[in-house]
Amino acid sequence: MQAEQRLIAIGDLVLSDRRYQITRPENTDRIANAIQGAGLINPPIVQAGQHGYILVAGFGRASACLNLQWRHIACRVLAGTTSPLDCLKIAVADNALTRQLNLAEQCRAVAKLREFCENARSLSALLEPLGLFIAPQLVEKLYRLFELPEDVQNATALNHISLNTALSLESIDRTSAEAIAGLFKSLRPTVNQQQEIFSGLHDLARLEETAIDRLLKIPEFAYILDSADLDRGLKLQRLRTAIRRRRYPTLSRAENAFHRRKRSLQMEAGMDLKPPANFEDTTFTMMMRFSSTRQLCRQAECLGRICEHPDLKAILNKEIEDS
Repeated sequence: MQAEQRLIAIGDLVLSDRRYQITRPENTDRIANAIQGAGLINPPIVQAGQHGYILVAGFGRASACLNLQWRHIACRVLAGTTSPLDCLKIAVADNALTRQLNLAEQCRAVAKLREFCENARSLSALLEPLGLFIAPQLVEKLYRLFELPEDVQNATALNHISLNTALSLESIDRTSAEAIAGLFKSLRPTVNQQQEIFSGLHDLARLEETAIDRLLKIPEFAYILDSADLDRGLKLQRLRTAIRRRRYPTLSRAENAFHRRKRSLQMEAGMDLKPPANFEDTTFTMMMRFSSTRQLCRQAECLGRICEHPDLKAILNKEIEDS
């Protein structure tokens, strides 16, 4: 693919045409500073179009030169016969051979090249010589990610949302998917917490016949998320508790009653009472950890008192009506 270096009036660049754009630099000041210091080392690649020059690669560099108020810019101009596929290959290689593309950029590259390939395997093979190594299985997932809102794609690229969690947002409306992306960007939950929160909100939204974005605005959740007195960790902890309490009110009442009565037992150090999972079984576990016979004797005496304690009987009977 031949390209002729040429000085072009910067006003002749059609910056609004983004058909070949792979990366979207948010801050061109850094690029502008580098160009001011070292010059335009790698000129943008363009192709003549009907209304000016279409950018193939170098969107950030072109925008930086525009911000620097350059009147002309050196560009490498591709022959007019260069095919759209070849232009896309140049765009991908220009980025992928200089740095590792993030997930959103990989997603964009895959989406733009998809129409030129029969399947994910052939697309994966096409990308490899361009410096982008994406397994066919991941290509399939990136197809799906590209259909989600851009906020979700960017949050995934920044590791605010795992790819699998992002793909699970396919089951909800776009506004709610964007709300989840914003929520996870703010709270930064772990992957397991992401699944827990989304699953809880999804179930609640279905039960209450509303959308997740509206659900997050109810006072119970909005108070937590909007509180200036809570740090990110506390917001995350309290939101998870609030979702669980609203989703499983009976279970939450049982947990609260259990922990309140457990405190009243006044167990010795090293003792702990564990409830059955989700309070669905009838078997409780008493744990006793000790480092001396004296400590064990104190625990044994305490255990005798606990056996006669009315709150233990209430715990075993799973009484929650007074909680």
